[in-house]
Amino acid sequence: MLYQFCLSTFLAIFISFAGNCSAQKNSTGSAGFQQPQTSGKITEIGKLSEARAAHTATRLNDGKILIAGGMERNGVFFDDADIFDPKTNSFARAKNKMSIKRVSHTATLLPDGKVLIVGGWSNRLPEQSAEIFDPQTEKFIPVGNTNRRRSGHSATLLDNGKVLITGGFDGQKCLSEVEVFDPQNNSFTLIAKMRNSRSVHAATKLADGRILLTGGETSRGQIWSSAEIFDPKTNSFSLTKPMDVVRYKHDSILLKNNRVLVFGGSDSRDWNGQYKSAEIFDPATREFTPAGEMNFARFKMDGTAVLLTDGKVFIGGGGEAAEVFNPATSTFIKTTGEFGMPLHYATVTLLDDERALIVGGYGNGTRQTGPVSTNRAWIFRL
Repeated sequence: MLYQFCLSTFLAIFISFAGNCSAQKNSTGSAGFQQPQTSGKITEIGKLSEARAAHTATRLNDGKILIAGGMERNGVFFDDADIFDPKTNSFARAKNKMSIKRVSHTATLLPDGKVLIVGGWSNRLPEQSAEIFDPQTEKFIPVGNTNRRRSGHSATLLDNGKVLITGGFDGQKCLSEVEVFDPQNNSFTLIAKMRNSRSVHAATKLADGRILLTGGETSRGQIWSSAEIFDPKTNSFSLTKPMDVVRYKHDSILLKNNRVLVFGGSDSRDWNGQYKSAEIFDPATREFTPAGEMNFARFKMDGTAVLLTDGKVFIGGGGEAAEVFNPATSTFIKTTGEFGMPLHYATVTLLDDERALIVGGYGNGTRQTGPVSTNRAWIFRL
């Protein structure tokens, strides 16, 4: 069954495969985006216990990766989890399951090493429930409800150890309400509203502890170019200059120079409006400037980029192959190896040894089958 609601929901990925519109014009930067050289290599490794997309992947304090929930296809959701051991490059099923099935939820590593899991789809409505994974026991423990049902939201650890939860979709509308989870008493408290309602937006923690929120959907077919910053000292939001284009289902990451790379996503045409473009946000000027183009159009991403020790950024999801962004030249360079499918809503996680783990995702599918996720996984190394 296909559900008709705000495009910010994950389930809406299954309803728009055709269109006659060409993609929106991409913003361009450096002319050298067609790179003859490659940077690093991706290699396929073992397989997950389930084919997953719109799952979460969280690096634990012992270096292992918790991979929780997700879906194989529309209606086939998971409440189980895998744990990846980088020492053996192998996956093992976690001993226990989540309290419910979850798709398009968030997972945040807390200061005590546990993982907060919030919201997502379980059935016909986004969830209010939350739970905590304890790596010592591999148990998932319910911790009450958020104040709003949420899917397509963001969850960001603040410097004070609390978790900021912004936006998302509640089953009827995109949200502007913001709440904070306090791990000291396992409580969720509404604190403010964003300047704009947002779902499937991107959130990035800046070097000074503030949070940059970019793009997202505000109502069906209406996508933002706007961005705003949350200040945890005042629990308030302030708008920045807008991005060059509207974006949602995109991604972002903090660079070593304290600027933010924002890349990919799409406009209101979804599949037919995917971007190769990227831009850089400067917190000092609160402005965005174009970066070089990616080698591949990418969208339906969340946490698909990791910052390497040398300051470059590895991007491994939302497209048919991986690439590396070099902030010194503002260019994207292909890696060696391909996935064979676009890996929409895959996860990319940095390992302790500077490798990156790429897990799951789904391809374009067909009108008859719809998208089907993969249980494949890859390792990136320079």
